[in-house]
Amino acid sequence: MRQPDNWQMKKELNLAHILTTIALVVSGILYLNDLDKRITSNKQELAHLKQIRKEDQKRIEKRLDSIDEKLDALLSAKRNGL
Repeated sequence: MRQPDNWQMKKELNLAHILTTIALVVSGILYLNDLDKRITSNKQELAHLKQIRKEDQKRIEKRLDSIDEKLDALLSAKRNGL
């Protein structure tokens, strides 16, 4: 049995190949669209988390300032008592 030395290609298109290619293209487009939606959603969530973090930092700073004032008051009362 002798195998041909050159490549041979048929000049025909099967319906299955066309449908498969269309299905791959459509699924790729849908995947990229979904990916874009997820990226946008993550961007919005990240912005929201940054805002919450800033608010938490301000609240913590206020609380620490209050604690500092109370400690200063205790220390000065102790110094005045001696």
